[in-house]
Formats: sequence, structure tokens, C-alpha cells
Amino acid sequence: MKAPATVEAFTVAALERLGGAAEARAPALYTVLWPTEGGADLETRQLAFDPEALEEEPDAELVTFASPVLEEIVRLATASGRVARAFLALAAPSSRRTAELLARAYRFAEAAWSAETGSPWWMPAAVFLFRARYLSDAREEELLEIAVSLTDLRILRRLPAMIERHGVVADAHQAWPMMAEASPASAYGAARAELERRLVAPLGVRRRELEWRLAREAGRAAAYYDELAREVDEQQSRLAADAPERAVLAAKLATIRLERNGRLAELQRKYRLEAEVALLSILRLYLPRLVVPGRLIGKRDAAALTLVWDPLEQTGEPLRCARCRGQTYQAGLHRGAVVCPSCLDGGRGAPSQR
Repeated sequence: MKAPATVEAFTVAALERLGGAAEARAPALYTVLWPTEGGADLETRQLAFDPEALEEEPDAELVTFASPVLEEIVRLATASGRVARAFLALAAPSSRRTAELLARAYRFAEAAWSAETGSPWWMPAAVFLFRARYLSDAREEELLEIAVSLTDLRILRRLPAMIERHGVVADAHQAWPMMAEASPASAYGAARAELERRLVAPLGVRRRELEWRLAREAGRAAAYYDELAREVDEQQSRLAADAPERAVLAAKLATIRLERNGRLAELQRKYRLEAEVALLSILRLYLPRLVVPGRLIGKRDAAALTLVWDPLEQTGEPLRCARCRGQTYQAGLHRGAVVCPSCLDGGRGAPSQR
């Protein structure tokens, strides 16, 4: 992909749209006029987008995913209105009936979950709107929405469809508590990785089509110039070795070969596929969730376990293993902690420590 798909291009474009400016001093190294809040004078700063660029400018600020500089860019964009805020228009589910369904979403090894009274919460998510442009002999573009949970950075693949179905409102219809919220910048890396996965298929289809068209046109062009060269070769073969016309034909043959190479190189450029990606906007969206506290009780052990019901997907959200922090729908008890099957088996097999 070309530069617009990088953190570097995103940062430069965001600075310019926010009223700043950026001047490239060297590869991955910029002097920027940084916009400040309140419309004050611009601040001059040095930004580096590659650790190697710091060798040339040690005082420059390194910009990477989730870096303080990128966080600040997103915060400024939020203040300027480029990050919208909304709530999904969906009522909270019933606590009593949902607790029964919630327990069925998980498999607990030699333990049972006992639910207490649940309460509705708002869960934050970020919906990134990207524009992808495909450039070759023609220009196409498409918009892609990628939703990321701001609590655990999971990709919410069905959320855009749910937004279409239920709609959004500007203000919360209920004053529910909010789950801990990360910034959209921290979810940008997850959204970009998902975007690249989604672009694999359309890029592959376009690339194969362009390769087929290139092979067809290049074959025609090569055949045309090869025929011209063959005719010149035949003319040369009929001449004496010392005939003065041979020099003229040799020059003509060199010209044909030069034009042939130039035409084939031109076709290569014409049918070369490039993709440009730009982040257009971010929607911070709050989704209803039912948070149900409870206890996981086994034969010899027990632990507090709070589960979360997703009314959009009609299932529980994955819980986190207390040991490896992985997400899972299967769990058991080990030394008073709720762990995944892998950690549970590993813990049983591990020697006890004295």
C-alpha cells in the first residue's frame, strides 16, 4: 500500500485538517506546526515515524500506534468534532430471564455459576470509517466501517448492521453507569489490522484481473514488435556482410527493441495496482449491556465471577482467564481463580510450590 495507509500519512493529514502543517526533512522525519487548543499560535515540533530517524534528530518525538503523540492527535480531532458520540437505541434486557440464558453461553468444568441481580451498563465502542481507493488504469473506491470494543479491543463485526437496524441517538435514554473506556487511538491498531484483512480479498480479485489484462496486452505488444524485428532480421540476412545498409537496419532494430521495452514498461505501470487508505471519521458509540455479578462454585473452591450479556448478539461476552488473560467461553476453578481450560490443565499438572 502507499503512504496514506500509514500512521505517518494519517498524522500528517490530521495535522493539516486541524490547521497545522508538516514539512518532510528526511524520510520519516518532519518539522510540524502543531495546532493548539483554543486557536492560539502554532507550536513547532519534530516528529519521527521510524526509530532510525531518531539518529538524525534525537529530540524528535516518535509516533507509533498508541503513542502519546497519536493520542494527542485523536484528542484534538475529538475536540474539533471529528469524533462523534452517540448511543445505540436499544432497551436493556430483563435481568431475571437473561441470567438463565447467560449461564448457557458458557461451559464450566466441575462448577456451576450462581447469578445475582444484574444491572444495565453502557459499553463503549469505536466505529472507524475508512476510505479505500484502488488505483490502476481505473480508479475505484469504497467505504469500510470497522467497529472495535473499547473495553477489550475486540472487533464487533455485526455492529454496523445493528446500527442500521436499531439506529442511534445523541443522548442516553437511561443514565446507566459507563464501563471503563479506552481512547479511540488505542483501538486504531486493531481497526487497521482488521482493515488489512478485509482488503486482502478485493485486492486479490483486482490484482488477478489486472494481471490477466496485462498478460493479454503485453503479449499483443510483444508480438507486434517481435514481428517488426523479424522483418528487419530478414532484410539483414539478404544483404552482404559489408553492405552499408546493414548499419541502418541495425539502428532500426535497436530502436524497435527500445520501443518494445518502453511499451512493456508502460503497460506494467498502467496495470500496477496500488491502494490508498484514509481514516475519515470515528464514531464513539455506547452499547447497552447487562452486567450480572455472581459466583462460580465448584466442589472444593469458589470465586466471584461477573458475566456480561450482549443483547445485540443475544449471548454472553467472553470472560478473561485470570492467569493468561485470554478470552474464553469455557472455564474452571483453580486455587480460587477462574481460568481457561489450558491454564486449568496446566495448573493441575504443575508441581505444587512450597
